[in-house]
Amino acid sequence: MIKSIEGIRGIAAIIVALYHLKIGNDYFPVIRHGYLFVDLFFVLSGFVMCANYAGKIRTIDDVGTFLIRRFGRLFPLLILSSLIFVLLANGIVFIKKIAVANGYSAFLNNPDALQYVIPSLGEALSTLTMTHSLGLFDHLILNTPTWSISTEFYTYFLFAGICSLFIQQARLAAFALLSITGLLISVWASINVHDCIAEENGCLSLTYDFGFPRCVASFFLGAIAYHSSRLFRFNPTALQITSAFSLYLLISLLDYAPVTAFVFPVAFALLVIAISTDSGPLADTLKHNLFQKLGQRSYSIYLMHMPLLLIFENFSKRTTGLISMTVVLLAYVVVLYLVSGGTYKLIENPFRLWFNRLAEAPVVPATPVDVEIQ
Repeated sequence: MIKSIEGIRGIAAIIVALYHLKIGNDYFPVIRHGYLFVDLFFVLSGFVMCANYAGKIRTIDDVGTFLIRRFGRLFPLLILSSLIFVLLANGIVFIKKIAVANGYSAFLNNPDALQYVIPSLGEALSTLTMTHSLGLFDHLILNTPTWSISTEFYTYFLFAGICSLFIQQARLAAFALLSITGLLISVWASINVHDCIAEENGCLSLTYDFGFPRCVASFFLGAIAYHSSRLFRFNPTALQITSAFSLYLLISLLDYAPVTAFVFPVAFALLVIAISTDSGPLADTLKHNLFQKLGQRSYSIYLMHMPLLLIFENFSKRTTGLISMTVVLLAYVVVLYLVSGGTYKLIENPFRLWFNRLAEAPVVPATPVDVEIQ
């Protein structure tokens, strides 16, 4: 495991969680534009998948093993977090109804929001098949951040197929073609479909409709970053300073030039290459125990922060001063850290290990005949 990559994943998860909290957006551009750090997740995933599996996926059996492992990594917590989101949302509505009926509506942040969340059959089935963000709906559904999990899972199919079919040179060409194609579609959709320049709603903020090409663009850019990190010699310290400054500059420009968002996947790829040797000042900082814990819990942080926001949004929208904002923000981060630790320990890690064992289990012949196992 590259510890600095684990650390940067944890930071990305916290930034996305703070972005949705909507506290500090006016003061910190990195939080205000935190949606872009989902692309850092995609780049990291492409880098890590390529590092761990590109040389191991050669046959159909290898593809199956890989997909079972990835399914076991994503599916259990996705379903649990979605279920918790629905139950918690409905519990809050029930409490609101009681409060309104007893004349306490003034204490509620949004007393008119009294509709129960009842998933349709289509929403339930698409969540169970992780297809809910492949253009099936015209909006985000249920635990909204899971849109990226849906797109990433099916990007794994492309990755496994390419690795099993092509040798390294052709594989790199396929990675590049997919990344460029995904980015071009993402640029077109952001500008022409979502009108991100005129509406100022965030270029590259593609989710339920064009989230898949967005994921493909960044994921395969991460795969290319892995190969680049092995092909070229570089000074980790110099590249880390360059990548950090580039990200600072890009974040500073976003409010004035929304199209700057399209450069972020490349900047994230440069950052990942820079820390991939696990040496240098930035990499050393990311190896700190706190960042390692955040990285370990990053998937749980990412999926559990939206259910937690159902509770904290009533407080976040009532904050008026710096002190109250700070208190709510710190409480949110601490509770999220503790909750994610629980879901990692009880759900995420046990199911990941179980599915890994399932994927590696030997195939036993159905009948007692002489079969030579290769």
